[in-house]
Amino acid sequence: MTTQPDPAGGDAPPRRPAEIAARIVAPMRHVDSFGAGPLADLRRLDPNGALAEPTLHRLLARHATEQEVGQTGFAAWALVLHAAALAAPDHLSVPRREDEPAEAEAQEQFWAERSRHARKRFGEALFKAGLSERRFAALLDATEDELRVALPRAVRFLVAKGERLPVLAVLDLVASARHLDDDRARSARHRIARGYYRAESDATKPKSTQSPASPGAAA
Repeated sequence: MTTQPDPAGGDAPPRRPAEIAARIVAPMRHVDSFGAGPLADLRRLDPNGALAEPTLHRLLARHATEQEVGQTGFAAWALVLHAAALAAPDHLSVPRREDEPAEAEAQEQFWAERSRHARKRFGEALFKAGLSERRFAALLDATEDELRVALPRAVRFLVAKGERLPVLAVLDLVASARHLDDDRARSARHRIARGYYRAESDATKPKSTQSPASPGAAA
């Protein structure tokens, strides 16, 4: 795969994977501009296949350097973009890039916060969609090879139930599969699990009854 040269002449550090994912995936929400053909190519992509689809290579070459692709892994990017395409155009959740601050330190915090929020939302969405605890646990415990089957199934299930797919959480889940024993990988999966079980807990709580309005209260 031929990737774009580093715009800073090779000296700039790699961008955050979350930033790259948002840049690539956001246009998928608009089929007219992204293209129905490229979207169909990514949907048909077999994560266990040769990964030779021109659309996949074109997107990564256009939006990421070779170093940035290698940081997460080419096969991992293929799985993330395949999952995003399955949810596009109507069930994708991607941060608004126009909200990104200009300062480098603020950018770091911006993407970290968006990723943390996405993990929680992913767990919540899977619970609200009705994914069983057994299937959810299998998804979180999946290795790289297992995730190539389990993740697309979970995404199709999520979309069929009308829930949105937080792409940054998918990126974190896929990236974590490369180093399951790493603390950051565990943290990412733990936060997804927290979202699922918090949603479960909220669903079992009795709905609070509103107290009657006091005399003279505004209508």
